[in-house]
Amino acid sequence: MDLNVNDIASLGSNVKTMIKSENCSVLMLNDATGEGVMTIYSVMTGVMICFSDMHMEKCASEFELKNDKKVFCIDHCREGRIEMEVQPGVFSVMQENELRLDNRENHKGKTYYPLKHYHGVSVFMEIEEVQQALDEMFHGFSVSVDELRSRYCTQDKPYVIRGDEGLSQILSGFYQKNMGRPELTEAKEYYQIKVVELLLYLKMITVESSKEVSPYYYKTQMEKIKAIHAQITGDLQKRFTIEELAAMYEISPTTMKNCFKDVYGDSIYSYQKRYRINLAANMLLQDKNREIQEIAISVGYENPGKFSAAFRSVMGVSPAEYRIRKEGIR
Repeated sequence: MDLNVNDIASLGSNVKTMIKSENCSVLMLNDATGEGVMTIYSVMTGVMICFSDMHMEKCASEFELKNDKKVFCIDHCREGRIEMEVQPGVFSVMQENELRLDNRENHKGKTYYPLKHYHGVSVFMEIEEVQQALDEMFHGFSVSVDELRSRYCTQDKPYVIRGDEGLSQILSGFYQKNMGRPELTEAKEYYQIKVVELLLYLKMITVESSKEVSPYYYKTQMEKIKAIHAQITGDLQKRFTIEELAAMYEISPTTMKNCFKDVYGDSIYSYQKRYRINLAANMLLQDKNREIQEIAISVGYENPGKFSAAFRSVMGVSPAEYRIRKEGIR
């Protein structure tokens, strides 16, 4: 069974094949902001699973389906964030433990990784081939993959599900390290069962009960949120209230808070605190002769006591203890 991802879609000039065998391909993406690796396994006719390990800020997706191919894709974010333009000027954000159901018809354009990393798995199904394979396997499979695609992909935008425990349990099985290499016979059969389990579960739940979220934001909103991020991380000597930031960037406080958390994974206050403390932690190790109070001031804490309390809340130890412990490990 040949891996036929290139027969189904054009991946683009920025994707390079590093390894290719009958049932496995390793693809590399490079960008000025970093690199990413996609490891793709063919587990049955019409089904590929792709493990993505991205360490970059953004990349340009040139993905485009070939010959009117109909596909149904199930994406799961294990760590990080992924932000995509799903329609002109409309962005979708998928965060940890969310599931995205997509037909890949609008998969070309800019892709962003706000936390500069993303780890996840995608199940990629070519409708006709997988249906035939499943029907033969079960002498008539009860799930129509095409009907699932029509149910969840109705508005030319991905359908995102959040907080479904049943799906979380099924998807956790895709990351079983002890399964070894999915192209091996035993592992391949395991992943076939997981794909079947996933399809059966998606058939049983209804669109209304699946806790769909609509993490869609307009281009102007995303631009303002990224400007706010640059503002609070660029000048650590200044502190802004939610109201001040909202007024500065002409955005409602509620939209600003919700969008920032969806994109960066934390509230504005908590994100800024963690950013300051992580920067201070690096300074403690890079220059061991530098006074702790001087480091505190450089990251926006004039009060040593408040700096120590904030540092302990993030790192679990005081700044002095952190420096001693890390120096001892070296």
